[in-house]
Amino acid sequence: MTVRRVAELAPVPLIFAAGACCARVWLPGVAGPFQTDLAQPFVIVTAWGSAGATAFAIFAATIASAAVALVLAGRRHVRAAAAHETQLVIAIAAIAIAAAFAWPFAFSSDVYAYAAYGAMLRDGFDPYVLLPRNVHGAFYDAARLQWSGPFPVCVYGPMSVAIAFSTVAGLGKLGVGSVLLALRLGTALAFLGSIALLGYALRGHPRARTFALYAYGLNPVVLWSVAEGHNDAWLLLAAVGSLTLLRRHPAAGAFFLGLTLLVKAPGAAFALAVAADPLLPARRRAGVFGGALAGVVLAASLWLPLMRPAFAAIGGHGRYAPLVSVQGLAGPAAAGILAALAVAYGGSLLLSGSRRGYAWLGIAAIVALPNGYPWYALWLVPFALAAGSGPAAVALWVATIFSAVRYLPDAVGTLDSGSARIAALVATVPLLYALTDIRFVAFRKKAPVQP
Repeated sequence: MTVRRVAELAPVPLIFAAGACCARVWLPGVAGPFQTDLAQPFVIVTAWGSAGATAFAIFAATIASAAVALVLAGRRHVRAAAAHETQLVIAIAAIAIAAAFAWPFAFSSDVYAYAAYGAMLRDGFDPYVLLPRNVHGAFYDAARLQWSGPFPVCVYGPMSVAIAFSTVAGLGKLGVGSVLLALRLGTALAFLGSIALLGYALRGHPRARTFALYAYGLNPVVLWSVAEGHNDAWLLLAAVGSLTLLRRHPAAGAFFLGLTLLVKAPGAAFALAVAADPLLPARRRAGVFGGALAGVVLAASLWLPLMRPAFAAIGGHGRYAPLVSVQGLAGPAAAGILAALAVAYGGSLLLSGSRRGYAWLGIAAIVALPNGYPWYALWLVPFALAAGSGPAAVALWVATIFSAVRYLPDAVGTLDSGSARIAALVATVPLLYALTDIRFVAFRKKAPVQP
């Protein structure tokens, strides 16, 4: 770990710290109309109008600057990988997350919902059922305030609920703020643990390890999402750990990868993608397929019965509103067709032995999502890493950075149709670069063989 490498990566956390300073200097000047929000233990910018647009601008400038700094440093470092790269990335990531914690506000209320689900389980309520309106408590009322009414039913796996429950049960007496902070610290530690596992899994491949550590561990949108407390970090910790085990024990690793569905639904996608991977060595395919299928089936049998009331609540009260996405631009049908084409092309690449196909599967996920929230980057970046290099992988990674645009309509409150389309175009424009990755094979009629 050289001083030069530390100095070249230091701008990433320093930019987060500078953003925090700007936000703290700016916020008192607009605090008047938002006293209720500012009185909450974790301030979330929601429907702040022009002030929300300014808050988002500070955030967007921070993310963009940190991304540029990371790319500039990465271009120098990947070609000369260092022995202690994993420790360096963990240290830089930890400092950057700490700087993100110093911001006086965030943009997602999800951690409030996690705490409410934990409190519901503690109090004997089913988190997969809407909480009755006449039931009150510190955690419930805090979550209701964030959603301006009933907070959504739980759609996470029982392991995520168990983490929230244990945190509320252990620290609930200290107040909502302490629980929210503990949940956010937990996701930060889980993310740092996943970086360590990723570095261990890629030992012996110094350049690939350095590239993966930087693209995943120092991705600015990922770092921000971790600081907000999104439980996707727990999913990645479990997934990377399972994949590390899979290298030595294919069936067992694939089985535990399938069980990550108990944390969050994308765990099943990870497991099934690995199980169907045509690039797996032939001797491992049967064990990986069987283990992954067994893990997913077991996890689904444990989780889906719990989800039945949640499905009913979503069907009765949910609202389908695609925004800042390909669906928001072109409609669900067109987005579905484009996603299917991306899957078909990615699958054909994998069948031909090209790792570029992984990036197209990630792109298909982005295209299919009605709302590309920034924290989805946590489970989309691995698809870019698996692809290695190429325009599609670059487009997918850059799209995770541009996903930060999804916070704008929530921060402002409403966007007119024209502004919403512009935001969607900005968020999805990186995907256009992936088109340069497409290669068409021209089939020509063979010339007759001369006698």
